[in-house]
Amino acid sequence: MVPENSQFADGGRLSWENATAVNVVIRLPNMSFTDSPTLAVESVMVTDGAILQVAAGLYPNSTIWLAYGWYIRNLQAYPQTYDWVLNSSKPEMAAASWVSLSIYLSSGHWRYRIEDLSTHDAMSGEYAFDVAPALKVGDQEVFALESYSTSNVVFAHMGKLILKTLDIDGRKVSGGWYPYGSWDTSHKPLFVVGGLNPPSYISLGESENTTLKWSYQEWASPAQATLHNPVLTPIVAVPAIVALGVTALVFTIKKRMKR
Repeated sequence: MVPENSQFADGGRLSWENATAVNVVIRLPNMSFTDSPTLAVESVMVTDGAILQVAAGLYPNSTIWLAYGWYIRNLQAYPQTYDWVLNSSKPEMAAASWVSLSIYLSSGHWRYRIEDLSTHDAMSGEYAFDVAPALKVGDQEVFALESYSTSNVVFAHMGKLILKTLDIDGRKVSGGWYPYGSWDTSHKPLFVVGGLNPPSYISLGESENTTLKWSYQEWASPAQATLHNPVLTPIVAVPAIVALGVTALVFTIKKRMKR
């Protein structure tokens, strides 16, 4: 989670209501198969409570990661409604590729961009909805590793998902963020991407330069790895979308499906 007044590397402080561009640079996990959708997702909430998302995703029966994007108008709606803005789109990204995800305001309209930094192939476009022009003040869950798989076999050879940088209006966030992976009464996030506890075999670490790394903990050798079925305990009293952010991994009941 990235709260209001988070620190920039230049000594300044974050003001969400004045922010107009959010960019993350990540390295995808070394995964070229999955039994259920697995995504690296950037999310922001605007002042009217709508959510904008852009993601690199790996789906069953595919060995490459593709681009996805959604607009979620109402977090309180049940069942949740996702308006697609990108669906199985290029760029085609190999496992372990370096990728840039961006959501930004341009000429009064919110836009997205996803780029494979190895090939420089990119896709960009507009959230073509009536979207509020400013981001909401509060604890924003900016980045998430999201999965609907319950098999630790899928993640046993993932290496690391790396969040190298988080830039807001071109300024690197260097402090103030916190991980959120389960119920936490000391914080009040604006939204929770997912809302369920991450499995025990996924860990999150931070290096000295504030790089974040999600990795697999080998509590069992890959040869012994079997299906892992965690207890699905939803976080209540907090609006939920679908994943987890600047944290670890989460499992949800409702699946995003390709059209």
